[in-house]
Amino acid sequence: MKNINEEIEILRFHQRLLLNIIRNPEAKLDYLFVEKNFTKKEAEELLETCDILSKRYEIEKAEGYMNFRPLFNQFERKVNPKITTKECIDACLAQGLYVSFMKEMDRV
Repeated sequence: MKNINEEIEILRFHQRLLLNIIRNPEAKLDYLFVEKNFTKKEAEELLETCDILSKRYEIEKAEGYMNFRPLFNQFERKVNPKITTKECIDACLAQGLYVSFMKEMDRV
């Protein structure tokens, strides 16, 4: 069982996310983080993964790559097991995050 301090930190993180959701109902990724009980560290790791792979996608696209299946496979392996790849893609698109990358991942 997690200690009380860890639980408090998760609750504080979720509280910040919920306040953002109230201000911006389109914040579907934030909603997903709360719904699936992500810790702040797990959320940061997922965003870092999306950022890194999104940049790689832009580089590969600029170099003329047409097959992004290997990039999708890497994305699929790195997505936190609390959510599906599809949930992540849909939430990011709804929130306007990593749009071109997520649209491509949705097509793969």
